[in-house]
Parts: sequence; structure tokens; C-alpha cells
Amino acid sequence: MLRKRIPRQDDGIIYGLVEKLLLPFARQTVPDLRVSRTDILKRLKSCVTYVDTAAGRLPVGFIALRVDRDKRLSVDMLAVNPKFQGRGIGTRLMRQAERTAGNQGCREVVLWVDDANTQAQTFYVQKGYDTVHYDARLRCYMMMKRLG
Repeated sequence: MLRKRIPRQDDGIIYGLVEKLLLPFARQTVPDLRVSRTDILKRLKSCVTYVDTAAGRLPVGFIALRVDRDKRLSVDMLAVNPKFQGRGIGTRLMRQAERTAGNQGCREVVLWVDDANTQAQTFYVQKGYDTVHYDARLRCYMMMKRLG
């Protein structure tokens, strides 16, 4: 089941997913990168965040979304607990992103993915996203999907 983030209930799990699944890729580019729980919570405050509670009340995956000034929806972060990957959770979260984009009048969804995260790149391509830019300094691809 998808629902909006409940900070008190969800933030510890979300931070754990970020620490375990997202930061290792970022640290390949910036090895001494330090990101605190406060940093992640600050980032979440600027986003609309949805969680998937496929395993009951607690989230097993989340997506953080932000509408940019140019009316693009940005996927700021997406992570799914590895024990629950392959069960459609990421797909549900991306569908929610595209619904949110449509509701906000956005015509495209954009996201950044680390070049070392080939699993995520494959996932996004399967969802109809195209690579539109590569930032060699960050070692990340910008991917985009135009909405119909």
C-alpha cells in the first residue's frame, strides 16, 4: 500500500535505506562523503515523500519528489529494501511519481542515477526513461520521461 510519509514512524527506516542503498554509490565519487540523519530529514522536508508498506505498517520502500521551478517533477530519492525488490514496489512508486507530476501540471519527470548503479539504470529504462545528460564530475546520468 502506498501512503504519504509519516515522519515519526518512517524517517528512521528511510534514513536506513538511504544509508544502505544510496550513499554507497555517492561515496564512489566522493569517498569521504558524510551525510547525517539531519541532512536527509532536511532534504525530505523539501519533498513530497511516499512510502510503500507492502510488509504491513512500516515502509519497505520510498520515493521523494519535488516540483522544480520549470514545472518538472524531480525524483530526488528512491530506494526499496533489497528483501522486497522484484515485487513491483519500485514500479508502484514510479507510477505515483508520474501521477503526482500529472496532478501538478508537469510534463516530464527527471531523475539522477549514479553511473555505477546499473540496476537502477536498467529499471528506469524499462519504465520509459531516457538518458539526456551525463555529469562527469558527479558521475551521474540525468534521465527523463516526457508525459503524454
